[in-house]
Amino acid sequence: MKNKKAGIVLASTTVITLLSILGWHQWNTSTEKITADTHVEIKISSADLLASFIEDESKANSDFVERIIEVKGTVKEVTFLNNRYTVLLQGQGEYACLICDMDEDEIDQINQVAVGDIITLKGVCKGFLMDAILLNCVLVNP
Repeated sequence: MKNKKAGIVLASTTVITLLSILGWHQWNTSTEKITADTHVEIKISSADLLASFIEDESKANSDFVERIIEVKGTVKEVTFLNNRYTVLLQGQGEYACLICDMDEDEIDQINQVAVGDIITLKGVCKGFLMDAILLNCVLVNP
């Protein structure tokens, strides 16, 4: 009886681990490499994008998630962590922001960006947790 329970626990743990790895991989990868020439589906300001998610998250998910979006906004912060640059664009409130995980090819351009700059970038919208998230971002107006 103990061996049967241990087998079920082991099988369940294995399935959960594999699903977690698959989910993480899907979340952090995009099917398309974003470049300056990539077709943009939606153009919007960072404040309006965040407001859409705050007002009606399910509608915003259907409108924006997994689409290539061009966003214009004011730089709140630029961070470098785990060999990745991230640009935070301001939203309407003090705490809400758009997290833009930059493509690794953007290092030279991102080093020229400063807090307070108004920039335009594009990336793949991945959704909203406490902030909206764009991945594989490139600067449109470096």
